[in-house]
Amino acid sequence: MTYRQIFDEAIGDAPPTAVDVDGLVAREGRRRRRRMGAYASATAVLALALGAGLVVQPGASGGPAPAYSAASATARTQPERLRSAMLAALDREAADLRWVRGADPVTDHKTWNGPLTDDPQWSVKPFRWESMTGWFGVGVAARGTVRSYLAVNVGRPLPGQAIGPDECREGMIDCRSLTGPNGERVLTYDVEGYRAPPASPRQRVAVRYAHVERTDGTQVTVQAHSSSDRHLLTAEEMAAVALDPEIRLG
Repeated sequence: MTYRQIFDEAIGDAPPTAVDVDGLVAREGRRRRRRMGAYASATAVLALALGAGLVVQPGASGGPAPAYSAASATARTQPERLRSAMLAALDREAADLRWVRGADPVTDHKTWNGPLTDDPQWSVKPFRWESMTGWFGVGVAARGTVRSYLAVNVGRPLPGQAIGPDECREGMIDCRSLTGPNGERVLTYDVEGYRAPPASPRQRVAVRYAHVERTDGTQVTVQAHSSSDRHLLTAEEMAAVALDPEIRLG
């Protein structure tokens, strides 16, 4: 995302007024979800590859899961360790999260209406974008009546790459910039988004990001794209997940 994963490399610094969703889906598939998120400037509209078509644009503001111990993951592989750490952080901040069984986080939004389970439907895979490499965790979570695409990524920019932004900008809603307990740069914000199902009126949805840049250059981003106009997590909860020291590159 240029929010460092949050701000999709498919967008670039100056997003066009419209993006070919099919083309974006194809590129995301080839690059294994380079960045499942987006930043839109005051004059840009971004179509995201989330089911029936989620569009993010600037504008108006707007049963408990089992606990996971990151400490017990020392003998595991990198994706196993990160999965445990990500789920432990999410469980600590939002113990009432549940998961949508059989949901496709990206390409089929209709699957978000499936049955709920306490067993985390969460996968972690490596990524290599043009500007960054790391690990990406994703699933479809539920909290009360809110269902949301939820993702956490941790990575480090490639040499000579600057991914930004590291401060609030026009088009970010309720943006807050602060310093973490160990000198991290923390940015949380919302963007105005909507789904545009075929032959149906567009539907407003809630989109929220939390991004942390650590002093060693590691970057962690948490993003949530709801299926309604209500947020899955608070900005504080998302920032706390992103600040978790166990979500790190091994």
